[in-house]
Amino acid sequence: MTIRDLEIFIEVVRAKNMSNAAKNLKISQPTVSHAISQIENEYNVKLFDRISKKLYITDVGLRLYDYALNILEQFEDTVVFLQSSSTAHNINLGVSSNFSSQFLLEIINDYEKKKEDVSLRVYVDSREKIIEKLHSGIINLAIIDGDAGIEDNSAESFYEDEIFIISSKDSDIKDKEVLDAEDLRNKKFVLGDLDDNSKKMLLNFLRERGIPIDLKFICQNKDMVLNIVKNSDALSIGASSSFKDEDVVKHRLEDLSIKRTYYMVYHNDAFLKKDMKNFVNFVKHKFSKK
Repeated sequence: MTIRDLEIFIEVVRAKNMSNAAKNLKISQPTVSHAISQIENEYNVKLFDRISKKLYITDVGLRLYDYALNILEQFEDTVVFLQSSSTAHNINLGVSSNFSSQFLLEIINDYEKKKEDVSLRVYVDSREKIIEKLHSGIINLAIIDGDAGIEDNSAESFYEDEIFIISSKDSDIKDKEVLDAEDLRNKKFVLGDLDDNSKKMLLNFLRERGIPIDLKFICQNKDMVLNIVKNSDALSIGASSSFKDEDVVKHRLEDLSIKRTYYMVYHNDAFLKKDMKNFVNFVKHKFSKK
């Protein structure tokens, strides 16, 4: 039995279904089934009763679940301890999934060329998950959009991204650089992983002017948002840095300017380390030119 087997077991308990657990963990269902069978066969126990294709956890399974949660918590604490105690020049960086992948690769590649003795480990996740990792110590620096939820840490703004209306190059508004509210009346929209504040600003702006729109697609994947816009008459809103594609057109909206500020967030004690201070100053200098 391994730590990974316990992680899979915990997710099966939570999902109450092996298929759903596999989807949540982004692994195959046979891998999930094998992990559960591995524990059951190795220790000659039964973790689940399988009745009418449904899973019901057994008493042994319930007790193992409690043990597994404690074991994983202690394991994560151990990882955090070792990372913080390491004498190597490591920076554990968490990045909000809203941040431009192109910008991220530029930062990592340029800095590691400049500082060959520094190793960057990068976690990309939702904004909320990145803040959780920062608070738990898994990462010591975060790049996130907006200042909500960062009050207990030090934060430095380094980049401001402009939000545009995005359309296909074949849309009926393709030639209008600046749109007015009426141009959006009854248009179909695909909304992606843009921050909630930007969405609210646009929707409130249209609501105040009595402009109905059709929220046709709700996606959490930038590539899917882009493909829907490129291959349909649906519009979207997106950051300038995220939609650099010759098959889409970016439009400003008259009487409404939406901007999104990115921050580097860290604990004060982490900034005392020379490597961290150098990296923060490097990013600020790099983006001062954009």
